[in-house]
Amino acid sequence: MNRTTQLLFSLLLVTACSACVSFNPLNQRTLDLEDAPGALAAAEEAVARGDNEGALDALDGLLSVEGLPTSQRTRASRIFASAAAREIERLSQTPDGADELAGFVADDLPRPVAVAAGIASARAYIARGETEEAWRVLKLLDERFPLHHERAAAGRLLVESGLSLSNDERSSWIFWNARDEGIRCLEYLVLNHPAEPRCDEAYARLGELYSEDNQRLLAIERYSDLVLYHPNSSLRAEAQARIPMLRLGILDSPEYDRNGLLLALSELDDWVVRFQGHPMQDEVLESRLDCLRRLSASDLGVARFYERIGNAEGRIFHAERARELALSAGDGPLAEEASLLLTARAPADS
Repeated sequence: MNRTTQLLFSLLLVTACSACVSFNPLNQRTLDLEDAPGALAAAEEAVARGDNEGALDALDGLLSVEGLPTSQRTRASRIFASAAAREIERLSQTPDGADELAGFVADDLPRPVAVAAGIASARAYIARGETEEAWRVLKLLDERFPLHHERAAAGRLLVESGLSLSNDERSSWIFWNARDEGIRCLEYLVLNHPAEPRCDEAYARLGELYSEDNQRLLAIERYSDLVLYHPNSSLRAEAQARIPMLRLGILDSPEYDRNGLLLALSELDDWVVRFQGHPMQDEVLESRLDCLRRLSASDLGVARFYERIGNAEGRIFHAERARELALSAGDGPLAEEASLLLTARAPADS
């Protein structure tokens, strides 16, 4: 822990209680009451000439002095807070300060200092292209201060980090790759920062990533979250279209889940009504025809079963429904096959 960090830690002890606390970490010098006026004067002179690090060095150990008068403690705390803020500002001017700023978050420092340093560190890491480090700092910041005052800024930085990582092809051996790290970051964002306005982008990207990985149920869940929580998003129409398309991808055998097909058809019909003229309209209409064909094929399978067991009523009912669905889908051969079943004679009638 460097000297600046040691001093920041001392401030935590000062703000935690009004009583004097004995604190003397490793390598921190020991001062007594007689040293206070000189240390304060040196710190103020350093601040006056813009040497914030020098001010922090001058205050090193002073805040741990037992019996330090309230006026001097208040004066030291004020100088310390000002110098610390300026030091964070200085380190924030260049991406090179990212690591040192991140150290402020890892150490047990006061909330205002740690939060300011954490946000600044994340920005610096992003500027350096190290977005995986940015989101880890932000996660640590949330763990230390779950309700910190910069959550809005943290949410924006998490979106930026997660989207960047999810499009990154970097990998390290078999244990880490940027894309998976991006999924973890975006999942963390939507679960812990649901009020972030750009969560719709996170939901959309997660749906896309899970679709690529053939995790269709997870993709449906994230697209559904987008529709539910961001109904006015410009991304809603595409997300709402993807849901029934993914559902059709799950239903490989139409005879196994007619209810799933009917749900997909209902979702597709709803989409067509809501989003007429959308660029995805042709794709949605084609999926709707596919759904109708599958439903027709499902009824045909049931009609054939009833034909085999000699149940004319069941055969006719399902063959008729299969024919109507096939005609709605514009599938002539399927409609003809259903018509043949309608006129077929039961074995008992042969």
